[in-house]
Amino acid sequence: MTTGIKEIPTVWTTGWTDVLNTGTWRSAIPVHQKGLSPCQVSCPAGGEIPVWLDYMKKEEYHQAWLTLVKNNPFPAITGRVCHHPCEVSCNRNEYDGAVTINALEQFIGDLALQEGWSLPGPANDKNIRIAVVGSGPAGLSCAYHLRMQGYGVTVFEEQPELGGVLRYGIPPYRLPKQIVDREIQRLLETGIEVRNDTTIRGDDIAALKKEYAAICLAIGAPRAKMLPQFAASDPRILNGLNFLSSINQNHKPAIGQQVAVIGGGSVAMDVARSARRLGKNVMLLALEDMQSLPAQAAEVREALEEGIIIHDGVMVDTTADHNNQLQLSCVKVALDPTAPAGELRPAIIHGTNFDVFADTVVLAVGQDTELSNFSTIIEVTNSIIKINDQMVTSKSGIFACGDVASYQRYVSVAVGGGKLVAKNITLFIEDNLAADVDNASTEKQISFKDINTFYFPALAKEEQKKLEPEQRLQDFREVKILLSEEKAKAQAERCFSCGHCLKCDNCFYYCPDMAIIKDSSCELGYRIQDQYCKGCGLCVEECPRGAVLLEEVVK
Repeated sequence: MTTGIKEIPTVWTTGWTDVLNTGTWRSAIPVHQKGLSPCQVSCPAGGEIPVWLDYMKKEEYHQAWLTLVKNNPFPAITGRVCHHPCEVSCNRNEYDGAVTINALEQFIGDLALQEGWSLPGPANDKNIRIAVVGSGPAGLSCAYHLRMQGYGVTVFEEQPELGGVLRYGIPPYRLPKQIVDREIQRLLETGIEVRNDTTIRGDDIAALKKEYAAICLAIGAPRAKMLPQFAASDPRILNGLNFLSSINQNHKPAIGQQVAVIGGGSVAMDVARSARRLGKNVMLLALEDMQSLPAQAAEVREALEEGIIIHDGVMVDTTADHNNQLQLSCVKVALDPTAPAGELRPAIIHGTNFDVFADTVVLAVGQDTELSNFSTIIEVTNSIIKINDQMVTSKSGIFACGDVASYQRYVSVAVGGGKLVAKNITLFIEDNLAADVDNASTEKQISFKDINTFYFPALAKEEQKKLEPEQRLQDFREVKILLSEEKAKAQAERCFSCGHCLKCDNCFYYCPDMAIIKDSSCELGYRIQDQYCKGCGLCVEECPRGAVLLEEVVK
């Protein structure tokens, strides 16, 4: 008998596959991976959405909240006002509707407040102090993330109370002020120092630099834009920011019965809907057509439900007095689609002129920064502070984030910017800023085609309920209705957990060559015996979540 040749098993063998090392003829091998879910990629704060939703599925709500606040200390706030790009990119959109991530964030955020959960304690004190100028979502997020690393943080705020746009800009029907109070108070309990009623100007920076290792400017965009066809001295002409600030401080603005709001963004919608709650007749005039309004679709829909008349694709050409009212001469326009981002170029459609009449006009056409006191200290470009990729201004040691340094003016973007600038300040203090030039993840982003939908029964998206319009208009009570625990858990269970291995063991059971074994010493719990794997890809096909992929064998 010839030696050195293994016995070939019969077709119907009960022998182990180690008789034949099938792996020698493969061209690819499976790799267990942690992929990037599209919701996490699109989350401005980089939230680990599949992770905290998995904790929700298991009713481990406190752990879900702890996972959330690693990236965003304000889940009860962003759960109400975030523009939720995560839901737009959710892979479940291509199946039976996105997971209601924003409503689930509110559920967890409110549960934390109800239960009195405290944020984790900061790391050991580093005996290094950092100044944050401005206490809006960007400034507070920056302060939080720095404090968690053990830095001493002082927040300077010129208003008597913290919060910026959260407190003074967003009306209570969208964001109750007791929620703002409680989220901020919990933040301060970590040891952040606050100096209210303190205005920091450009000539104060030199003194701050002597006292603090770094400075972050997060002073927002507090100046309302005006339009030349409206006389700023006319008491019938108001700006949207002042109007909303009065509402948020329980001061009823003096406005007439017929109100015209100029603008098409979220501020314009907030102004219009607030005026309706004051019992006024409201029309809104926007340059953009209905499909292109900057406001979120839900805001537009709710405004229409509340009886607001929207004239879209319209420009106010001239104004005049008419029987104690303002006569607004309007014309239909089409916007130039080739205009640069952020620039509106309206083209008049001739023969479409019409007039509307109003007792009060509120301008809500955008906000500008107020940097006249800083332009001699740091470089300003196109009305915002110029920063580099590490969010450093033209002066070393001075950073900027939020609306003062970005045109993407969303609360969640500001929260994410605060988190990122805190990281860059840490690198600066550690003298490692230049070394951190490439933070791009090498993980694969999971697409819908990577999901095996056989393992996910169709289950409709649960839209968050809202008060009926007639109830909303009675006062400034909150519009959104919190999900019940039963519905929240059901929605969390709809999450595909894209790219996240939940140890379902499909790869282990379906491998025809028993080449996959469970091994707790491995990061994801499985190990490939490559001498037996023939690269058939069955484990990849049967993975529900795209957590296994085939990689080409390089010989």
